Amino acid sequence: MARNEQKLYEIARAHWCAPGERLVMGDHAAGHIGATVRGASAAPCPPAVPGGSSVPDPSWPLPTDPVRAGRFWYDEWADDPVVWGWAHAPGPDAAAAAVAGHMSGYADEAWLLLTDRRLAVAVESRFARPARPGGLRGRVRGARGDDDSAAPLTTCWEIPFAAVRGLRAVPLGRTPQPEWFLRIDFTDGSAFDFRPRRGAKAPDYANSVNTGLAPRH
Repeated sequence: MARNEQKLYEIARAHWCAPGERLVMGDHAAGHIGATVRGASAAPCPPAVPGGSSVPDPSWPLPTDPVRAGRFWYDEWADDPVVWGWAHAPGPDAAAAAVAGHMSGYADEAWLLLTDRRLAVAVESRFARPARPGGLRGRVRGARGDDDSAAPLTTCWEIPFAAVRGLRAVPLGRTPQPEWFLRIDFTDGSAFDFRPRRGAKAPDYANSVNTGLAPRH
């Protein structure tokens, strides 16, 4: 899948969104994803793709030893430039943990898509593998939510928009100059942090997404 967000938007709107569905955010993983689940941290986090995916190794440098071993204080992981996202979850079934696992499984081919109806992890269909079975979060789905292997973009995981509490910009890290991330808060108490696309300022990006989600009259 092209790394150009505009191209991704064109493909998603034409082949993935349902009629009337508004796509307001599309970001691809540009680094490793870590997770803190039940107080235990891992970076990179274990992928939620049984048997591994067919995505080529992006050859990213590994996170620093303290981040990989979970020997960091609070949000120090944000100071590691090879970490793109981080999940905070009370348990492995939480929404943020699912986002992290599926994004990690498809590396730099993974896209995090937000519409006014759902939040999803999607991948170019040729890379898709069946996810862990069970309910909405375990299905690999094609365009417009249907099982369609011919679709250019496949949904690996999704959750209704009602499960998203909100999206905001947050300053993280332990250095004098903070690293700005976007945070998706979920109604189950979990949260997923990720770096905004290159050149974007997190507060402006968050405002743009929230404006796009506002009801239209």
